[in-house]
Amino acid sequence: MEAFLEICGLIATFLVFVSFLPKGVKPIRWFNLFGCIFFVVYGFGIGAFWTGFMNFCLIFVQIFHLAKIYREERRNDEGK
Repeated sequence: MEAFLEICGLIATFLVFVSFLPKGVKPIRWFNLFGCIFFVVYGFGIGAFWTGFMNFCLIFVQIFHLAKIYREERRNDEGK
């Protein structure tokens, strides 16, 4: 189980790092969303409650912003 949690922590770190590389907002939000999911597993798994909790909350922030982006894109496509 400890190795699984370490792998989750590594994946989370990698995804959050990669989320800063793209220029577009959408890929940033997607990479960060998945990074947060892995950090939730890692944080709660190692007993770091606040790390897990913060990333759990950030999941909803990323989903909110992604939904807003896709809604605006759909509205723009319908207006053409």
